[in-house]
Amino acid sequence: MTTEKESAAMTAVPVLLVSTATRWYGTARAPRALAKAGVEVTLLTPRNSLAEKSRFVTKVAYLPDRTNTMQWIHAFAATVKAASPALVMPCDDMSFRLLAMLVTAPPRELQPALQVELAGLIRRSLGDPAHYRASTDKTLVSSAAAHAGVPVPAHAVVTSHDEAERFAGEHGYPVVIKRPHTTAGDGVTIAAYAEELARGVATLAAPNPADLEPDASRRVVVQKHIDGHICYQNVAAWEGRMLAGYAGDRLQSHGGPMAPGTVVRFRDAPDLRVFSERLVHAFGMSGLFTSEYMIERETQKPYLLEINRRVSPATHYGATMNVDLGAALHAAMHDAPMPTRSGLNTGEERIFVLFPGEWLRDPTSQWLRRYPVDVPWDDPQLLEAMLALRRER
Repeated sequence: MTTEKESAAMTAVPVLLVSTATRWYGTARAPRALAKAGVEVTLLTPRNSLAEKSRFVTKVAYLPDRTNTMQWIHAFAATVKAASPALVMPCDDMSFRLLAMLVTAPPRELQPALQVELAGLIRRSLGDPAHYRASTDKTLVSSAAAHAGVPVPAHAVVTSHDEAERFAGEHGYPVVIKRPHTTAGDGVTIAAYAEELARGVATLAAPNPADLEPDASRRVVVQKHIDGHICYQNVAAWEGRMLAGYAGDRLQSHGGPMAPGTVVRFRDAPDLRVFSERLVHAFGMSGLFTSEYMIERETQKPYLLEINRRVSPATHYGATMNVDLGAALHAAMHDAPMPTRSGLNTGEERIFVLFPGEWLRDPTSQWLRRYPVDVPWDDPQLLEAMLALRRER
């Protein structure tokens, strides 16, 4: 039990959610879970985002339309000054990269004193900056994870079609090609034969306007394709220590083979927990993140595909299952006892349907009738905005 003294110390923690996307479901659903864990949520977002509709967001700050990097920095700095957050949480991959840039490669125009202040907040929120890039760059993460004792597919970093062809000749088709930074399957292609491989390497190695890192272009990673299904491991960590987590098998998706799941079976996965502990320790991680694995069909062996160091579509489910990632992080910040389970019990399984993803995929889906659907009934403006997504289509 938490003592009266500990309860007094665990006052509402101001947290800044940073988003560059407007339609990420995970960003929109996270404020409720965080607020119930004792967090006061401020949101930095483009206008007309789903997340700004949530009644669990206390304050909203807006990014300028068609913002550039320096405009984003100024908006972020102004929001930090106004909200005084104890932590900042990226809600999409670009947000994480922008935060990492402020620490590891800040623009020359940025005032040194401001950079030091912002970098301190980001380090506290995300952990050791020495590993920001290695944990997220697709051309670096496999080698770094393997060094930490986490299984990864056979892979090679290449800069030419000839190098990619040699890899495919050794490991066989199909192969997966990825640019250094991808989001929800964008920047990833599967090649089943030589002509597809040539096109994939040429396309994904081309300069990308979204690259913040000057050396990111002209190189891709080629991986052996693993036949199986995707499994996520959602984790809360603090200063290199894993706090809580749960695995989720993707049973249905919407938008292609690399798209996020719309139906997920959450379960206890001791092997993935061990791998997450190794990743958290090796990369000195803090905050919320999701590791994505491919579970090989024939052997049931997991292979790490990527790490998403941000709020995910399934972050809020932990509170429903009493493996509350926000509550675990809140307690760790105060050096208080965990008010939630650190994981699911052996053999425990829960299937949930993610709204509105599955409804948008197929409003007559049998999944919607057979299993619990996380409709935000207690967040009516958010629900209305989600229902409007079908009209947008």
